[in-house]
Amino acid sequence: MKLLTEPATAAPVDCPYLPDRAFVQDYFFATELDEHEFGILLENGWRRFGQFFFRPRCPGCRSCIPLRIDTDKLQPTRSQRRVLAKGKEIQVRAVPPRPSNEAWRVYRNHSKGQFGRDVTREIFESTFFDHAVPAYQSEYRLDGRLIALGFLDIAESGYSSAYFAFDPEWAKFSPGVLSVFRESDLVHQAGGRWYYLGYWISGCSSMEYKSRFSPHQILDWTIGQWRDT
Repeated sequence: MKLLTEPATAAPVDCPYLPDRAFVQDYFFATELDEHEFGILLENGWRRFGQFFFRPRCPGCRSCIPLRIDTDKLQPTRSQRRVLAKGKEIQVRAVPPRPSNEAWRVYRNHSKGQFGRDVTREIFESTFFDHAVPAYQSEYRLDGRLIALGFLDIAESGYSSAYFAFDPEWAKFSPGVLSVFRESDLVHQAGGRWYYLGYWISGCSSMEYKSRFSPHQILDWTIGQWRDT
């Protein structure tokens, strides 16, 4: 690991997930982590975005709970089986991260369609193609056309979903749900066990969906250990 800044604690800001709460996080900037080093961070609840590594440290609140899926045992529900059947023609492969016009198109359309947010290609490329940790890019294609892509960070124990984007034109395939199963398959095929989904937050609609994939484990912040739910 090449540490670019010393670890620090950010000043409180309004919580982006739950109303009337303060959001505080520990963070540092680093690059050139290997799979072992990054795995230690994942085990302890850290996430990363580009060269920015972070985990919540909110006073009196532990609502952001790290969640990981056991890819050896993952079983779809009835509704999830319907999503898998509908998307059976979508081809997925993991490739080294690589900027491209089609990847930029998907990310730009996703940002605009899902969040109403305009983004720049410069930020897109500096965030997802900086080689801070070992990584793959998952490509989802239908009849050869790129319709979604994920960014997967690699640890010794499995993969972490850093980000997933899809072209809203193809929302009918429920690509977010589909991606969890397809990327869990990639973990399993690579000999890993865990697929890290980031933070699950009860009461936050954009985060609650993660607990619908079973079996999974959550990190108990009070004892610093992962446990089954």
